[in-house]
Amino acid sequence: MKRKLTAREWMLLAVLAVLVAVSGYIMLFYIPVTTQRDNALNEAEACRMELEAVQLRLEEKRRMERELEELFSQPEEPLSLAPYDNLQPVMMELHAILDGAGDYSLSFGTVDTEETIVRRSISMTYTAGSYAAAKDILQRLHDSAYRCMLDSVNVSVGQEGDGRISVNSTIVFFEYQRR
Repeated sequence: MKRKLTAREWMLLAVLAVLVAVSGYIMLFYIPVTTQRDNALNEAEACRMELEAVQLRLEEKRRMERELEELFSQPEEPLSLAPYDNLQPVMMELHAILDGAGDYSLSFGTVDTEETIVRRSISMTYTAGSYAAAKDILQRLHDSAYRCMLDSVNVSVGQEGDGRISVNSTIVFFEYQRR
């Protein structure tokens, strides 16, 4: 006994077939393709960001290379950092520079050896016969053979009206420490 399907049953079967086809399309094609597309877009964005970072590093490297070329193209060799524990040569240099001062005193601060670049702080007080002589001593310190930085400078005129100049300053010498 075979029974024929009614129009309503045919309609329900057609709706079910459409639902199965749409669900199959969504589950088997749309979701995997969308997921792959999103993954590809995320990967492309990550590659773009990495490329930008590499381009920035490359530009910085080129800038530093140009700077080095400029330094080494000058007639004078650039100063390098002295090796750590360079106290004796620094003392000899300071005594030679301060030889033109009337009197001077040096006070050594703590040495910062925590990093690769060591900082040796020296406080000094000296008197000079004129402002030009005091300035010359500071210029010679700045131009010395050892890397240094004038950290603070206080200049005052002598009290007795003799034109003597007193200078209190702090200078920091830099040295390289191998680790």
